[in-house]
Amino acid sequence: MIRRIMLAALLVVAACGDDDDGVAPPPGGWANAAPTRVEQVYDRGETQLIEVSQGGLRAWVRVPSVGASPGDYLLLGRGTARRNVDVPELGRNVNAVIDITHVRVVDEREALTVSSSVIPGDAVAISRVYDELDVREGRDVVVHGTVVKAPQAIGWRWVHLQDGSGSAASGTHDITVKTRDEVVVGQRVAFRGVLRQDVDLGFGYHYRALVEDGARVTE
Repeated sequence: MIRRIMLAALLVVAACGDDDDGVAPPPGGWANAAPTRVEQVYDRGETQLIEVSQGGLRAWVRVPSVGASPGDYLLLGRGTARRNVDVPELGRNVNAVIDITHVRVVDEREALTVSSSVIPGDAVAISRVYDELDVREGRDVVVHGTVVKAPQAIGWRWVHLQDGSGSAASGTHDITVKTRDEVVVGQRVAFRGVLRQDVDLGFGYHYRALVEDGARVTE
């Protein structure tokens, strides 16, 4: 019972602020703390009731119908919990069912890649990085945010992170990390690297701020 509640807590927020059903990542990124596997599925037309597991933790979630089957892996956004729910298919009451709007079926490899990282204590808000570019340039910096895109070029992955700070109008809401680590759009992740400013790669690629040699921070 305790293990089920722990997993439920990882996927729950007080209210779900996004009503768009779909497989695109939610604005805050995927909520998976570890690979999330489908154990049982009950199809309900436009929705599916699914028991999911993360290691030894289990929980029930209700999601839009995405054709999930036992053995599949899911990426899940956060949702809202309903307590003490009668489940006719089981003929009994369950402690909680989490209603989740955003869900995507993935393979095990992608499920292993995506996990919701804890914000490191020394992480610096992206807007603050821009405010302090002159004093931080050439030093190590830790940034944390949601991956909004991650193209590959010249042997590197160029990961664009956003954490909700900064301004799109002034370009202080998004920072790029140059890394060889693999990420997935919608993943919340932290990187440590060396901060550079006014980096011009040519071909129209200019970065006011760039985190070079980015390495994933996992703890």
